[in-house]
Amino acid sequence: MRLLIFSGTSEGRALCRFLSERGARAEAFVATEYGEAVMGPLPGITVHTGRLDGQAMAETVGAGALVVDATHPFAREVTENLRRACRDSEYLRLVRPAEAAKGAVVVPDAKAAAAWLDAHEGRALLTTGSKELEAFTAVRGYRERLFPRVLPSVEALEACAALGFPGAHVIAMQGPFTKELNRALLRQIGAQVLVTKETGAAGGFADKLAAAREAGATALAIARPLQEDGRTLAEMQTYLAQRLGLAEPDALSAGGGEAPQGCAETARRFPLFVSLEGRRAVVVGAGRIAARRVEILRRFGAEVRIVAPENRAGLDGVALREFDPSDLEGAALAVAAADDRTVNRAVGEACRARGLPVSVADCAAESTFFFPAVCEGGGLTAGLVSTDGDHKSVRRTAAKIRELLAGGTE
Repeated sequence: MRLLIFSGTSEGRALCRFLSERGARAEAFVATEYGEAVMGPLPGITVHTGRLDGQAMAETVGAGALVVDATHPFAREVTENLRRACRDSEYLRLVRPAEAAKGAVVVPDAKAAAAWLDAHEGRALLTTGSKELEAFTAVRGYRERLFPRVLPSVEALEACAALGFPGAHVIAMQGPFTKELNRALLRQIGAQVLVTKETGAAGGFADKLAAAREAGATALAIARPLQEDGRTLAEMQTYLAQRLGLAEPDALSAGGGEAPQGCAETARRFPLFVSLEGRRAVVVGAGRIAARRVEILRRFGAEVRIVAPENRAGLDGVALREFDPSDLEGAALAVAAADDRTVNRAVGEACRARGLPVSVADCAAESTFFFPAVCEGGGLTAGLVSTDGDHKSVRRTAAKIRELLAGGTE
C-alpha cells in the first residue's frame, strides 16, 4: 500500500520523521522548495515538490493508497481537492487542535479583516502569510500602515513586491515566533494591531495573542474556515504505527527511573547538559512524580511554573487550574507529570507544536527529552536513563553512583 503524506506544516514534518524512524516508506508532498528544505532528508521518505491542482492530485493519488492530509487548517481548497482525489483511496485528516481567541476581535476571513482595518486607524503587523495579502490592499494607505511578515522565500517576497508593499515594511522570517519576539516587533514598528489566523498552538496563536496584549495592541483574528474531524498528531502516529505494524526503535526510559505506561519509545537520545539558571520550566501536575521533577529543576536554578487542578504533593506556588497552552509562554522546557493521560498527551502536543522540549512522564514516545535520574557529588553531575527499559536497574545504578560521588573521587 502506498502511503502519501500531504504536508507543508510542522505536524506533517513531525509525522514524516516519526515514520522514518520506524523504517516506514512514504511519499511526502510539499508545495514549495522552501517546504522541501525544512523537511530535510529522511530515510524512507520521498519528497515531491510543487503545487497540484485537483486533476493532478487525483492522478497522483490514484487507487488503493492511504493518504494523510496534514496540510494547513486554512488550506481549504487543498483539503477539498484531496478529499475528492481519494475517491478510490483512504483519506485520513490530521487536525491541529484549536485554541480559544481570548481577548481578540474575530472576523470570518481576510476580506473582513481588511474591512476592519480600513475602519480603524493605526499600523498593523500582518502575520497571516503571503497567500491572502491581496485582500489587505483594500485598506486605505496600506503601503504606509501595514507590515506583512512572510516566509523568507523568493515566492513570498515577490508576492509582497507585486502588491506594492515597500521593502522596508516586509518582515521575512521563519518561525516559530515567541511571545517576546512578537511583542518586540509590534513595538519596533509601532503597531496598534496584530492580525493573525486562528492557527492553533503550532502556529503560535496563543503567543501572538499574549504579545498583542502586553504591547497594548488589538489582536485581530481570522477564524478557521471550517471545523474538521480527524486525528491529532499523537493520535495519527499511534494509529499508523498499529495499522502498518511499525517496529519501535530501541526502547529507553522516560527518565528518572519512571517507567512509561503504554507508550513505546521513539529513538535513542544524546545526553546534553544545559544551564537552567533563571530560565522558566513548566510542570503540569502536582503529585509524587511532579514533586520530584520540581525539586530537581529548582535545585538547578530553574524558575518553575506549576499547573494542576489540585496540589496533592503540597508544593509551593501551584496554579490551581487546568492546563492551558498559554502556560507554556516564555518556557525553556516543560514536564507533563499529571495523573491524567489525556492531559499529558495535550501538554506534549502543545510543546512539540511550539518546538519546546518536553518530558512526558507516562509516555516516552511523546517525550522530546528524558528526565534522568540525577546524581551529584565531588564536583560531578551525572544523568542516568535506561537503554533497554529496565527502570529498576536505573534506580539501583543511580544509588551506587550517588554513593560513589558522595565518597569523593580519586
